[in-house]
Amino acid sequence: MPKGCLFSAILLTALLSSSLLLRAQNAPGTTEEANQGKWNNGPPTKKAYAGKKSAPAPRRDLSGIWNAAAEGGVQAKGVLEHPALLPGHPQDEIGEQPDESGVSRPLSYTPLGLAALKTNKPGVGVRAVGPGLVNDPVDFCDPQGFPRMELFEFRVVQITQTKNQIILLHQFNDNWRIIWTDGRPFPDLNEAEPRWNGYSVGKWVDDYTFEADTVGMNEKTWLDNAGRPHSGDMKVQERFHRLDYDTLELTVTINDPKFYAQPWQALSKFVLHRMPDDYDIQEFFCSASQTADYNKLIGNPASVETPKK
Repeated sequence: MPKGCLFSAILLTALLSSSLLLRAQNAPGTTEEANQGKWNNGPPTKKAYAGKKSAPAPRRDLSGIWNAAAEGGVQAKGVLEHPALLPGHPQDEIGEQPDESGVSRPLSYTPLGLAALKTNKPGVGVRAVGPGLVNDPVDFCDPQGFPRMELFEFRVVQITQTKNQIILLHQFNDNWRIIWTDGRPFPDLNEAEPRWNGYSVGKWVDDYTFEADTVGMNEKTWLDNAGRPHSGDMKVQERFHRLDYDTLELTVTINDPKFYAQPWQALSKFVLHRMPDDYDIQEFFCSASQTADYNKLIGNPASVETPKK
């Protein structure tokens, strides 16, 4: 069952995804309306980039404002490479399965991973439950965490570089993240507290390819909108490849031997399109008070059984 959303521009997505937050701000209804001024813009759709020619890629530079939404970055049914859907049901809310048996591109869970999966109750896909039963932490304004920020509601991200850092500013929940490039090792994870976004370090593999590794993520977070879990031992690798001035490819690989029998790709050469330098990214906050009000009106009553006559 779909959940409410205060962004009119993404209402259709909300109806399809069944697991969205209440928003504190309203978005313009169309791309045309969004781009009339210099404020609160909405990203173009995929067709806007068809046949577009680009200048060569700059060396060792990821900077820019990047549109991930055009290529399917919302990922409402689970990670793009492994949606939680049955063959022949690309949009249907199937639901009611205890596990992911029969999905189009199954993941290889370990016994521990499968047990963890079953404790997560998403509102979409083959394991979808009713709105009053969903326990997605994002629905209660907990941070998405990493890597979910790239595996659900991946819309617009601004990337900035300094001498020692790659800085990523994500639209969803106005979230920021740091990848250190100064050669530092990871902290001792036996002593360091887990983080929502983990600890990230990265380096240039060549003039156009940057790789980042991240560890130490909070186990409370989900990997995607379909409730895929991860353990505290997970390691995530991002591979950013700059194809040309206007095109960036991102591959995200999950390596969590405690929960998954083998490493797997959540995004594979996922395309991000460069936006104009004067593009103004809209706010996209979760409002805890509005979410609580919504849950009282919609979520909680939906979970109450109708008395038998």
